[in-house]
Amino acid sequence: MAKRLALEIGGTKLQAALGTADGKILRAGRCSVPDGADAGEIRRMLADVAAEAMGGEKVERVGIGFGGPVNVETGQVVRSFHVAGWDGFDLRAWAEQTIARPCVIENDTNCGALAEATVGAGAGARVVVYTNIGTGIGGGLVVGGRLYSRPLGCMEVGHTKLWDRPAGEYCIVEHLCSGLSIARMARELAAGGRMPRVLELAGGEVEAVTARHVGSAAGEGDGAALELVRQVAADFAVALCNVITLLNPDRVVVGGGVTLMGDAFLGPLRDAVAQRIFRPYAGSYEILPAALGEDVVLIGALLL
Repeated sequence: MAKRLALEIGGTKLQAALGTADGKILRAGRCSVPDGADAGEIRRMLADVAAEAMGGEKVERVGIGFGGPVNVETGQVVRSFHVAGWDGFDLRAWAEQTIARPCVIENDTNCGALAEATVGAGAGARVVVYTNIGTGIGGGLVVGGRLYSRPLGCMEVGHTKLWDRPAGEYCIVEHLCSGLSIARMARELAAGGRMPRVLELAGGEVEAVTARHVGSAAGEGDGAALELVRQVAADFAVALCNVITLLNPDRVVVGGGVTLMGDAFLGPLRDAVAQRIFRPYAGSYEILPAALGEDVVLIGALLL
């Protein structure tokens, strides 16, 4: 089978994989994105990671999953919400010039959706919704094995609106439920002395607190951490209920770093969705953790 190259461009990491059209990864390369790196520096790093994954082998074509909205028809980045210098960039042309092979690009979450629906937790279901909760929040839809895609993106779950109770105004879902938002809220609580275990895990430095520390404390049964996780799950459930009501999927697959908290997050999320869901749809869907881990975008880009 002819080999393909998959690239993932995220806000905090870059990944590349040599693989096959059925999503099998043969060799991979990864690196972290340094704080403050601009788009030009990231592209130079990406070219190096791609070369590492290829290892001198030839590929038939390239698939790219980008961490933000892209125009799949023109091959251009629409917007990056986390790294400056990408807006309007012709990513497909850059990749084809750099690697000298035909290239297709997609939003990274859409790649993840295709992967999970084809060979992951959604395999065998007709209508699969995928959402990832990490640095940001995205969404994807696969119907009958085909990815639903639009020129300027779609299924931007993280940019739908929720009511921000403390602020008394509407905000995007990412502001209340992303990994960055969990870290922000945890730091505020820790600064007020209300998250001692999380602060301890962060080495006593309030500014060092991350969502990962919250997840670790929740896994230990820490009450303050569990309460914050339940709050985030309840807020995200509102967004998920809207998605389920509109699309009536068979399965909802939830991925991203926040779901590494396991049942500490997924349990409250399932309960909150069940309490709020449109009654005729009760019991018609499953909410499952993603099965493909950190390779999900790469596998989707190979399938793409």
